[in-house]
Amino acid sequence: MFLFDFFGRSFLMTTLAGASVMSVGGMAYTAANTVPTTVAGSGSGTVSGYTVTNLTYTLAANPQNVASVSFTLSASGATKVRVSGDGGTTWFNCDSAISGANVSACATSGLAISSMSSLTIVATE
Repeated sequence: MFLFDFFGRSFLMTTLAGASVMSVGGMAYTAANTVPTTVAGSGSGTVSGYTVTNLTYTLAANPQNVASVSFTLSASGATKVRVSGDGGTTWFNCDSAISGANVSACATSGLAISSMSSLTIVATE
């Protein structure tokens, strides 16, 4: 009752009316959102890997570096091939070296033999 006595009836009514208008106005803005129709789906398919054979390394003029790698994939059809010799830190694009199932002389400029821990080959159709 103290608030009612101190501020008076008109102040309280004005405050309540203002709060009501603001809440209805806020709802009007959020009600105006529209979401476009979208499509979502899922599916599955078999993913099989390539087997790599005939792997050869060609040394650079500085024999501490590998100039290129060549290898054969178990099937033709790969359109993108990447090679990494340092655990995935640096990747080399071999797309231009693809010929059927063969990847010939994929340039690995700057790949130091001392940094090679393994050779990772990624091939996709």
